[in-house]
Amino acid sequence: MYRIIPLLLFVCFVASGQKLQSPEEYFGYGFGEKFHFHSQVAEYARYVTRTNAANTRLLPYGRTSEGRDLLVVAFGSAENINRLEDIRKANLQQIGLLQGSAGGAIPAIAMLSYNIHGNEAVNTEVALQMLYELGRPDSEFAQKVFKNAIVLIDPCANPDGYDRYSQWYNRHISKQPDANPDAMEHKEPWPGGRFNHYHFDMNRDLAWQTQLETQQRIRFYNSWMPHFHGDFHEMGPNSPYFFAPSAKPFHEDFTPFQREFQNRIGDYHKKEFDQNGWLYYTKQNYDLLYPSYGDTYPSYNGAIAMTYEQGGSGVAGLAYARSGGDTLTLKDRMLHTRSTSKAALEAVSDHATAIKDAFAQYFKEPAQKGYGPYKSFVMKGREGDIKALAQLLDRLEIRYSYGSGKKGLNGFRYKTQKKDNFTLETNDLIVNTYQPKGVMTKILFEPHTMLEDSNTYDITAWALPYAYGLEAYGLEQKVEGGAFTPAEAAAPVTASGPTYAYALKLGSFDDYRFLAAALRSGVKVRVQPEAFQANKKEFPAGTVIFVRDGDKTFEDKIRQVQKGTPATLEPLYTGMMEKGLDLGLDGVRPVGAPRVGILMGVGLSPTGFGDVWHFFDQQIGYPATLLDNKTLGSINLSAYDVLVFPGGRYDKAVTESQALKDWVNRGGRMILIEDACAAFAGVDGYELKEKQQPDKKADLTRKYGEASRSAISGTIPGAIYEVKLDNTHPLAYGYGDTMNLLIKETNEFENLVNGWNVGVLGDYKSGFVGSSAKKKMKDVTVFGVQNKGRGKVIYLTESPIFRGFWHSGKALFANAVFFVK
Repeated sequence: MYRIIPLLLFVCFVASGQKLQSPEEYFGYGFGEKFHFHSQVAEYARYVTRTNAANTRLLPYGRTSEGRDLLVVAFGSAENINRLEDIRKANLQQIGLLQGSAGGAIPAIAMLSYNIHGNEAVNTEVALQMLYELGRPDSEFAQKVFKNAIVLIDPCANPDGYDRYSQWYNRHISKQPDANPDAMEHKEPWPGGRFNHYHFDMNRDLAWQTQLETQQRIRFYNSWMPHFHGDFHEMGPNSPYFFAPSAKPFHEDFTPFQREFQNRIGDYHKKEFDQNGWLYYTKQNYDLLYPSYGDTYPSYNGAIAMTYEQGGSGVAGLAYARSGGDTLTLKDRMLHTRSTSKAALEAVSDHATAIKDAFAQYFKEPAQKGYGPYKSFVMKGREGDIKALAQLLDRLEIRYSYGSGKKGLNGFRYKTQKKDNFTLETNDLIVNTYQPKGVMTKILFEPHTMLEDSNTYDITAWALPYAYGLEAYGLEQKVEGGAFTPAEAAAPVTASGPTYAYALKLGSFDDYRFLAAALRSGVKVRVQPEAFQANKKEFPAGTVIFVRDGDKTFEDKIRQVQKGTPATLEPLYTGMMEKGLDLGLDGVRPVGAPRVGILMGVGLSPTGFGDVWHFFDQQIGYPATLLDNKTLGSINLSAYDVLVFPGGRYDKAVTESQALKDWVNRGGRMILIEDACAAFAGVDGYELKEKQQPDKKADLTRKYGEASRSAISGTIPGAIYEVKLDNTHPLAYGYGDTMNLLIKETNEFENLVNGWNVGVLGDYKSGFVGSSAKKKMKDVTVFGVQNKGRGKVIYLTESPIFRGFWHSGKALFANAVFFVK
């Protein structure tokens, strides 16, 4: 050992004393000559931290769905890097997110995140440059930044998407790039590298955290709570560069300092852009409203946060001939983004004191005084739905409590949109804004979003009580609560023999996970189409019955399923019900384990497909086969019971397929989602039809310059409506007579005449709806079911599982898969 230790010390000394190589020197490629692979990015990050251990730290924070490393590199002065963990804790302590008193001054914490959209690949290339720029502590730039700040660099927030793009591009590039837009290297195939493994847009997921990568990333982010966050993107190749100030609407809760700093940092960026004659723009397109972006989520957590957009994206490659006649190169794109990256850090260092002071104040005031017109939110609902929301709040680090005992209160009722008296009861969920994250709490729970401008980039409503299907009240005073009170065990049922069956009331999405696991294990399942009574207890229509039916391993299977997926089962000791249908009647229908296929591929929405794929694979845990929609004609349809058609464009070979119609007539079930409904509407054999539009007359008063603004009146950029349900239909089992749904398009379909209009649009609740769109949205069918031979066509004109975060719709989609026969 005495001979090995000196050798190790020598190696470490040599490594730390080396001159840091640039990415070009390290990899052997010129600046802007190649897209790297993620393994090379991770390799270079480790090389930088090895070579300059005094000023850097490697901070791994997880792995992607495909097993690639997620990591951040921290940079700072040797003194600050040496006390990095103390700085992290002190920052959380001073804003009340960690117990204890912050000791001593801390630097500003700046985080730059690159490539959350995998095919916006210039950003990871620039991240390599920034690792080099900051990895040389003697450089003028690093010394200026390190004087007042530490920097966290996430070089690639979406490694799976980035590698999907870079591997494809590098396979199609010739010795010299071809700038011709027709060249294959500019025709990225479906689904593109923008999305993660499950085809989710992770820049829409930060608040909801449905994806593994987002959960790990936000856990890291919340453990640091940076004062500044730069979020780097690309847009179409014919666009120039966008930087702050952002477009309206700003959410009303942006502070004056956050708004003012948009202009201040814009001044830093325009300096070099003006000097070089680089085209750019501000105050257009990219607003600050929807809370799940890489700029808004940090902003609602007190930071100064910016979106940066370079023209290029997955289309541009290494060189692209733009419509204006010039050629955009990867080198150009890198120069622009490196410029804004460096300028942003200089701005943070120059204004570190003001940024830190404003940041601390952002958390201090809500914790002391509460925040917003409603200081508390009380939610009632099924235990599983309450638990699901509580899990999200844990991830967001928003504090909550539960009601203990009964208390009369008055508050704004979300359902009726009016103030009302109600009773706070044991285990009602209470979230108040008297906490450090009071602003974020207010934004996520506000029943109505205040819009300073209706021309928005994304959805305009997201209130969590609606998304989780909960009865909710907003109160103007602080409401305190306590811990969750476990329910008392029910009195045991007197057994007259072995268990005949188990009954499961559908009370939350967890029950569907149990159902899916039971079906996979081979348990025989039936569903009661009517209410019934057993054990002197009432059970609603849609109650699931797990039957022994001669299976000697029945109890073992049930116990095994319950280990992984707990559910509240009621043992039944007889098949004869006290009221209602006996379990052996034909009307108590068997629920087999359906063989499911999901259509995917060219023409279809990658994210719409991803919602469905993730639902089966990660949320409910049920197998589904992924099928290329272009090869549907060659598939043996009899191998499937259910086919799911996500939104998108379908060829006539699919929509007019006689084989598909015959399959449905023989008992197959089609689930059509959003644009898939439009694709099949009006086709012979499918009942759904688009409304006849009246002849449009010329409007001689229209002004060209007002076209984009006037078009808004016909749009619904994500608003919440109540949907009236026929809960006697299997599609709505487990629901009351209404649910809330996020509506994103005007509904242009006729109501079904012969089929079942299971979900009909009701009252508007929240979000922006254009004036002309609002006139169309009255009593239109949102969810419908057509009987076709022995099969069914299920029309979901709006996705009930949008972005994986609309929790209250997941049970309805599961009903479509398992119960609609």
